[in-house]
Amino acid sequence: MSDTPPTRTPPPSDAEHARIERVLREFGSRLSQSVRRHCGPDSGIDPEDVEQEVRIRLWRALQRDRLETAHASYIQKVVVSVVVDAFRRARLRATEPLPEDGSEAGYGSLQDAAPDPERQADSARAAEVLGECLAGLAGRRRVAVELHLQGYGHVEIAGMLGVSDEAARKLVTRGMDELKASLALRGLG
Repeated sequence: MSDTPPTRTPPPSDAEHARIERVLREFGSRLSQSVRRHCGPDSGIDPEDVEQEVRIRLWRALQRDRLETAHASYIQKVVVSVVVDAFRRARLRATEPLPEDGSEAGYGSLQDAAPDPERQADSARAAEVLGECLAGLAGRRRVAVELHLQGYGHVEIAGMLGVSDEAARKLVTRGMDELKASLALRGLG
């Protein structure tokens, strides 16, 4: 942990402020149009927030670079960068938290929906066929594939089987190919 306070960008001088205003006057309408084009009504992103972030980034860039003018291509690059960041943040926020009061409102309908008997029978038959096909694999390939299907990686499988990482990868790859072929022959492609 550092004892130094965070650095802050100093307020713009009169010349910097005039330059920023000139850029926003020149490119402001294009900037707004570009933001709205990227942030459609179904995007889940507020175009005004994105436009504000673009303006802040442009202001900081103009302060740092001391350029007299900004180019349209640079502004478009900033717009795209901010939009991509906004989509990433929106995707991270997309998960809905569980209710904190212990109720399961909205989740009960998933529990009440029991699978139909036909689907249950198909699943049971598929599991049976998968087991038979796995049993048909040669010793180390079978073990490697079973471990792979349980979520183990090549390095972990190599350690468990006492083989090199490359050998484990080949065992899994060839075993999975053989398993897929066997399943396809039995109608479970």
